[in-house]
Amino acid sequence: MFNMRGVLSLACTILALGLLKRVAAFDLSRNDNLAVYWGQDSAGNQQRLSYYCKDSTIDVFPIAFLYIFRGKGGVPVIDFANTCNQWDQGTYPGTDLANCSIMAQDIKTCQEAGKLVTLSLGGATGQVGFSSDSQAQSFADQVWNLFLGGESDIRPFGDAVLDGVDLDIESGTPAHYAAFVNRIRANAGETSLNATSFALNITAHANSTHTHATHAHANATTHDTNKKNTTTVINVTNKNKYYYITAAPQCPFPDAYIGAALNDAPFDAVYVQFYNNYCGLDAPSDYNFATWDNWAKTKSANKNVKVYIGAAGSSDSAGEGYVSASKLAQYASDAQTKYSSFGGVMLWDASTAYTNDRYDLGIKTAMVASALKITPKQAPRSTQTASASTSKHATQASTAHHSTTTSAKILPRVNSRAFRL
Repeated sequence: MFNMRGVLSLACTILALGLLKRVAAFDLSRNDNLAVYWGQDSAGNQQRLSYYCKDSTIDVFPIAFLYIFRGKGGVPVIDFANTCNQWDQGTYPGTDLANCSIMAQDIKTCQEAGKLVTLSLGGATGQVGFSSDSQAQSFADQVWNLFLGGESDIRPFGDAVLDGVDLDIESGTPAHYAAFVNRIRANAGETSLNATSFALNITAHANSTHTHATHAHANATTHDTNKKNTTTVINVTNKNKYYYITAAPQCPFPDAYIGAALNDAPFDAVYVQFYNNYCGLDAPSDYNFATWDNWAKTKSANKNVKVYIGAAGSSDSAGEGYVSASKLAQYASDAQTKYSSFGGVMLWDASTAYTNDRYDLGIKTAMVASALKITPKQAPRSTQTASASTSKHATQASTAHHSTTTSAKILPRVNSRAFRL
């Protein structure tokens, strides 16, 4: 029997001694990473992004959502609930694209702490989809220039450059997403690289790339005067940055909306939603991580793809499928033992996990402690010591992980994946 109390007690000791420390740089190869969605304020008390980057708990923040692919003026639409939206922060002329430059420093603060910040596309009520490969490629160029390593007169996050994109596609047609992914890869100069080989390449060429790392657009092609119409970047091989591409399929295999693309284009990780589905964490007889592990090793375009256990951050985060932190820790430890594709846990979402007795911290400390035993050759996490407040919350998680939040039941939000039927 998995001893959750013992693992969390060990994790608390590790925190108190300063052995669990903030990651210097994100490492996709690990089996104890934690990705947590931010942006939809599911608990009704969402804080700014940088608030959730204060300790070493969360490694990846997919920010949700870019939920309309082709809005007014042919430009996409983003919404981050109480933090930034088209009604409160204003839009760029001729579009419904919110000016979220107020988020620029938060994004950079999280990135400086060794965390990835990616843009999640879609959501439960997303207006998404493509009619052709060429349309998908044009949209990839637009996303590249607005949010990633390209150039545009309008940059919704100011001078912040996101670390990649996440596809949470839950509606529309499944066609042409592979073309989108492959175009992002081409724009980033990553067609022959994965995250691991890119990291090795950067290390080998550290001296030659150093002078380029501070100039994010040094090798971009010249764009026409209408920067909303995008052009691919033809040479970014000197950029000291890798752009991650992830997806959030439902656990029924294959996923109805993104399943084909997962076979035809290289993804770095998949955050499989084991909630709001018959194969969720609350249905162990139908739980099918083994199926996804087999896909990763036999069908995926990237045989090094990582598979995450997607879970609800509280009982208010999903219609069904929520399990306690101790139960989720058992699933994670089992996956660390059995499946080499296992990369960690994904939670929906930051606000509900924090409200739920720091559910995020409970599962992260459990995964780290378990990994120390199961995969001792994995490098220990290092650099900046976690804060004292983190240790305090870890202690609370070890003694109260079965308790439920005292906040009122929340109502469904527009674009919130938490209440997907």
